[in-house]
Amino acid sequence: MFDFGDHDKAAMAEAARVLEAIGGVRVLREGTKGYWYWQFDYLIDDVLADIIASGCIPDQKSHQFYPTPESVAQQAVDLAQIGPGHSCLEPSAGQGGLADLMPKDRTDCVEISGLHCGILKSKGYRVVEHDFLTWQPICRYDRIVMNPPFSEGRAKAHVEHALSMLKPGGRLVAVLPASFRGKGLFGEQPEDWTAPITGAFADTSVSVAIVAIGTPPAS
Repeated sequence: MFDFGDHDKAAMAEAARVLEAIGGVRVLREGTKGYWYWQFDYLIDDVLADIIASGCIPDQKSHQFYPTPESVAQQAVDLAQIGPGHSCLEPSAGQGGLADLMPKDRTDCVEISGLHCGILKSKGYRVVEHDFLTWQPICRYDRIVMNPPFSEGRAKAHVEHALSMLKPGGRLVAVLPASFRGKGLFGEQPEDWTAPITGAFADTSVSVAIVAIGTPPAS
């Protein structure tokens, strides 16, 4: 953590935007009036060094990075029914909003943003820096939990690609546009949908629903 002091308002607003983009939470220091600090759940030294060196933070629009709200993430992970020994994957992991609720020693993360990969590595995850849609794993997974990018048909493409990575009898859970709900978009595999969820994502009015898709066990 580090202090949020009294400086130029425009500069501090930009600093706040950067710190929020890399997972910072602004916290009021106990016993003070108006004295804040930024808190992180990982070591940020290397990430900040990359930002200072490049002058860049991830571009939300191009990477479609919309962090999964904790309530939605918890519901998705609960639906995944992760058991002891299950191998897990979060595709297009962002800063690990879903992986943070999954067993760290058994969870792999795939992410296209180098900065986000740095954050994930700082949290202790096994990380592959790659465009998920062109990534081919060396193994299959028991559980996949994902919040894919929605634009330009990428949500459906991400889920279809992820399904190819499930072990027989595996289970995939995805946060998807509510308009996908109940349309049988993923072949003959059974789909179990939640009710639509509105207003959960900051800076967007999109409604989402969570789907759980199971694959048949090995014969």
